[in-house]
This record gives sequence, C-alpha cells and structure tokens, in this order.
Amino acid sequence: MLFLHLLPGILVLVIGFILYKWPPRHINWLWGFRTHYSMRDIENWQEGNRYYAKLLLLIGLVSALISLICYRLLPLLISLLLPIGIMIIFFMLSIYLTNEHLKRKFGKW
Repeated sequence: MLFLHLLPGILVLVIGFILYKWPPRHINWLWGFRTHYSMRDIENWQEGNRYYAKLLLLIGLVSALISLICYRLLPLLISLLLPIGIMIIFFMLSIYLTNEHLKRKFGKW
C-alpha cells in the first residue's frame, strides 16, 4: 500500500526530471510547459520549461513526503485522496508561478 501512496509523487518527480534533463527544443503543442505566454517566443519557451521542471521536482518531493506522512497518520481512503488534492493545488500554483516568473523576466505581453 505504501507504493500506491508514493506513486503520484514519484511520477511527478520522473516527469520533472525528464523535462529538466531533456527539455523540448522547439515550441510545440505536445510536450512542455504550454501557455500562451510561454509559447510567445523561444526564450520564453526555454525559460518556462526550465523553471517549470524545477517546480515539478519540488512538487514531486513534497507530494511524496506528504503521502508518506498521510500513510502513517490517516485512514486509507483519506490518506490516498488528501495528497492528490494537495498535488492538484500545487500544479495550479506552479502554472501561476511559472507565468509570473516569465512576466518578471521578460516583461508583460
């Protein structure tokens, strides 16, 4: 059961590592951090993907830690659902933070 609790955090860690190690080289609609602001030009694209990959690594680590704590302290159903809910909040926050980072670095649209 511990594996089920840690799986979402581990998957996010793997995706973050892949995005960090092998970022998409060209702007595309399939792979990478895709928002209108990040896809505006290649500089925004590269910086957005670099920054978002680091956030995904952090989200994966924090999510795995939260999942481990929930596994030890909470009943089964709650200990599975609570970390996933927190991870969804982290994902929404990471999108906002990445766009704000791009706006600070490259200016408003």
